[in-house]
Amino acid sequence: MNAPTATETRCAGSLHRMVGRHSTVTLYLGDCLDVLPEIAWDVLITDPPYGINYESGHDSPWTKIEGDQSTDSRARVLALNGERPAAVFGTWRVERPKGTRAVLVWNKGPASGMGDLSFPWKPSWEEIYVLGAGWSGRRDEGVLNGSVVTWASKGRKHPNEKPVSLVAQLVTKAPPGIICDPFMGSGTTGLACLRLKRDFIGIEKDATHFATALERMRSEVEETLL
Repeated sequence: MNAPTATETRCAGSLHRMVGRHSTVTLYLGDCLDVLPEIAWDVLITDPPYGINYESGHDSPWTKIEGDQSTDSRARVLALNGERPAAVFGTWRVERPKGTRAVLVWNKGPASGMGDLSFPWKPSWEEIYVLGAGWSGRRDEGVLNGSVVTWASKGRKHPNEKPVSLVAQLVTKAPPGIICDPFMGSGTTGLACLRLKRDFIGIEKDATHFATALERMRSEVEETLL
């Protein structure tokens, strides 16, 4: 079989599809609550709004997060996901998703976690909720390490960007099939899937973040075809 020669094989309205050497990436620009009922997937790995009404006090291009007033977006997406396995980022400050099987801890490293500056510990960790069956692989520690780029001026692509290496640890243990991220952001989950030869569907409603994700994955796919 000949290797694909084009990175983008179809573009129609809000749909972009890229074919790599070992996997296919399909990206939707739109509201995931509109898109999810029309598509099929097998595993959910995502970083939804946490429901903490986040507001940055720093000089940043990102001061607020859309939909972060409550966990309603997360709850509605998980309802659509049904019994399928899921790994969902979140925080101890709100109620965990129903059906959570295990809680992993993301250690963000010493450079992260401003929080309340009067408190003598930084909130340099977050939670990852594991739901559903089929997760497998080497039995590792439940604390996952992954440092982040803190400032946009130093290359950060998204206000809540996760390290590709961190998400790759989830993808590696995910059950077979298509992985979907309905809150795609700048495309980190898609990059992890491409590098681990997994098919991916990403959905993002913010046009700027979508463009960033599209460019990052296009570049990744082109490298695989060299």
